[in-house]
Parts: sequence; structure tokens; C-alpha cells
Amino acid sequence: MIEEVRIKIHSVRFEVEASLFADETDGEEFVADREAEPETVEINTFGKLRREDGRIEVSYEETEVTGMEGSTTSVTFLEGQEGIVSMVREGAVSCVLVFEAGQRHHCVYNTPFMPFQVCVHTLTVENRLIDEKYISLDYIVEIRGAKAERTKFRIDIL
Repeated sequence: MIEEVRIKIHSVRFEVEASLFADETDGEEFVADREAEPETVEINTFGKLRREDGRIEVSYEETEVTGMEGSTTSVTFLEGQEGIVSMVREGAVSCVLVFEAGQRHHCVYNTPFMPFQVCVHTLTVENRLIDEKYISLDYIVEIRGAKAERTKFRIDIL
């Protein structure tokens, strides 16, 4: 079943002072870089909600505001496994990010310029899409060789 839906995305990103590649961490020491201003993005858009064979997916087109115009993002999980959420980006930029509270996952982030190795450490996953129509993620992402960023991401189905 595919349903057209209105989507609200709220994201706050800020640089943190640590490296995910350097050592094992539980994320507690990741505090905001005092000199860096947080970047807040809020988008209201339309997308699709798909439910098929126990798989639930919300997808939407990225915009110029996010810097990923020309890409489609899909947020996916399996019913009964709401604690593991995948975010797939396809198009101008592409990657597969896996979010699982307390876990670190590595992936490759492909851009028009070159691919980057990325490490994602998920602090929390609050997946209430089925009953309350939202998913909230709190995670640290680091591109090898660059500063890490903490992101608090929330997607609501309106």
C-alpha cells in the first residue's frame, strides 16, 4: 500500500569534539563545540508512506535547503524491529545509514566529487511511526578526517 503524505522534518546539527574513528565510545563525551553554531533545518514537504510485507518506508525528495537536491531519501524499518532504522539516499548523493541505539555502523557516502567513509554512532532511536506518526533519531556522524557532527533528526507524518 502506498499513501501520499505530508511530512515535516526537523533537524539540528552541531559539531562535536571527538572522533568516532579514534576509539570506542558510548557517545556521552560528545558535547557541542562551544565555538560552532548549531544548524537547524525545518522542511515541510510531501512524500510517500509505503507498507508492504512488514516493511514500512517513508520517502521524500531532498531540497536545496538540505544541500542534497536531486536525491531521494527513504527512512525504513521492519515491523517488530522498530529499534533499527535505515536511511537510504539515492541520486546526486547516495548512502545507506543504519541507526541502532548504542551501536556504530560504517558506510560509504557517495557525492558527485568523491566517496567518503562515514561512521555513525546512534545514541537514541525513538520510532513511534506506527502509532504516533514520528521517528526521532539522535546520532553522531563523522566523515573520516573531518569534525564529527551530532544530529537530532525528527520526521513527522502530518
